[in-house]
Amino acid sequence: MDTFVVSRLTKPAIVGSSKDIRQAVEVCRKAARENSPVLFQGEIGVGKLLLASYLHYESSRLGKPFLLVDCDSEEGIREFLSPENSESKLKFLKGGTLYFREIAGLTLSEQARLQRFCLLAEAEDVRVLLGSSQNVHLLMYEKAIDAELYHYATQREIYIAPLRQRRDDIMDLAGYFIKRLNQRLRKGVQGLTPQAEEVFLSYGWPGNVEELRQSLTRAMILTAESFIGRRHLAESIGQAGDFLHNPDVMPLDRMEELLLRSALSRYGTTLEGKKRAARALNISLATLYNKVKRYNVSK
Repeated sequence: MDTFVVSRLTKPAIVGSSKDIRQAVEVCRKAARENSPVLFQGEIGVGKLLLASYLHYESSRLGKPFLLVDCDSEEGIREFLSPENSESKLKFLKGGTLYFREIAGLTLSEQARLQRFCLLAEAEDVRVLLGSSQNVHLLMYEKAIDAELYHYATQREIYIAPLRQRRDDIMDLAGYFIKRLNQRLRKGVQGLTPQAEEVFLSYGWPGNVEELRQSLTRAMILTAESFIGRRHLAESIGQAGDFLHNPDVMPLDRMEELLLRSALSRYGTTLEGKKRAARALNISLATLYNKVKRYNVSK
């Protein structure tokens, strides 16, 4: 995905009752009354885009464009930041919101260009939101992020905790997705068996909310029963068959393999996909290739 524009945004569904998600929503509401940039930080799949769109919905800019720009797309971000069309882009977005996703995936020179573009956007009454699945404070310490962009982006931050730290949200999310998937798939699934609930609550969810959604989708496609059981999840939870038999602990190398598979599943196994996966995992492309070989991940 390079960009998408929403002019009429329906209210995003923020599902969960955990303290972490309630705090993130409250900070969004407060930030919605301001115009300063906001940085959304959190692992892949935690819901940064969802919270960014919620902030736009809660602001006075609702009804104006909400534009997503995926910085992981090299061609997309270069075209978007090109000076030739910047005036027309900002004129179209005037009064709206601009969300740059995965800013840490840009090169340092691209980050510098992004920071300058953000200042132009603000001057044209465009609200700027940014997102990163990498810890920008650590990147700043390692001098791996443009200093001007870092200081610009961190004026206000909203951190979304990973799902493994939001156990109270897991069954809320499962119920929400089952209801939506029943409508989409024309199914009549009523929920999870107690054994399947145990798996859901014990699993580490390296892909977070997005992995949970995808796992339920696969399980519901496979089953013709009223309840999703443990056996349905053996084929649907992120290659975690071994973990289903011992859900209380997971070796570190197994977790590393799951994260690797999750990243490649999201970004693809083309050269560009592997570059994006390496950036998301905060490792070099050479290291990613070594781990692909080590874990015998399909190329």
